[in-house]
Amino acid sequence: MMDVVFSRSACGSLKMAQHYGQGEYTGTVGVIYAAPQGGQGAAPAPQVQQAARQAAEQRARREWENARPLGGDPANVFSLEGGWSMGDIAESQFPQGRRRLLERLFAASFSGSPEEQEQIIRESLDELQANLQTVLERSARGEEMRIWYSDNPDDACGLCWLLAKLHGLETPGPVTLIKLPVWEYGEDETVMAYTGWGEISPGEWGRYLPLAQPARPVLLRACAARWQQLQRENAPLRVCLNGGLQSVPENFYDGFILRELDRLPEEFLEASLVGNVLGRCQLGIGDSWIALRIEAFCREGLLEVVQDGPGIRRRLRQCTADGNF
Repeated sequence: MMDVVFSRSACGSLKMAQHYGQGEYTGTVGVIYAAPQGGQGAAPAPQVQQAARQAAEQRARREWENARPLGGDPANVFSLEGGWSMGDIAESQFPQGRRRLLERLFAASFSGSPEEQEQIIRESLDELQANLQTVLERSARGEEMRIWYSDNPDDACGLCWLLAKLHGLETPGPVTLIKLPVWEYGEDETVMAYTGWGEISPGEWGRYLPLAQPARPVLLRACAARWQQLQRENAPLRVCLNGGLQSVPENFYDGFILRELDRLPEEFLEASLVGNVLGRCQLGIGDSWIALRIEAFCREGLLEVVQDGPGIRRRLRQCTADGNF
């Protein structure tokens, strides 16, 4: 069986999940302490650090002991990460449309050299094309495929795109779908809400197996028709609204960014704004698109760069209503 996800982080976690929990626990943990407001102040007391390490160790051991290993071969886990909710998705523009999207996103958020950027883009596209070819060929031979998806925009679009590809095969193999729940109960009377499979730890994947549902040919046909419609519209963005995919304009997320901007002082680090949007709004998108829209705000005069820096490490200043600073 093949396992397919739509992000590299989910792919890495799923590969570990195949044998996570087998044998005696031998793991190690690390604890990261958040700096106080302003980044100043002493580190936590030694007894506080020790208690945090012990609690983390207990959680890790408990997860290992309670894990349900999936089994299988990591070579059968494939990531089809392509940023399918963003940019040009016209069939005739694959993979060029993905390249143009990555170049735009990297220009707004990447802190490495142009050579490093080009290498990452090239490797990402090569991996995407190779994985796609492999899963389609193996499905055409009748092999079963299990697809893990969520309401995350890239997952929802990736699922529709992939099912459309499978519909194009003469006789695709069986397809099983597992959708990440919108919410679920955690420990100590907490409620957990995830934005994608990349947030699921290796020991947790097995408990979602009972959620598996077969994807019947009628679903493949419906997704193929919907994806073709989205391709014709070819909007800058696609989002999942009320369970369905919709084309939306490039500024769709701007309201969330502006709301978090109102919480910040006149001068602020760009990374703070990006982090607040991702943390508070839980949009299921990455930092690159937020950085891209912040760059548009700078061009439009809503923000000014006070101190330049690599990626999203710039210091910015807000404009007043009359356009002054």
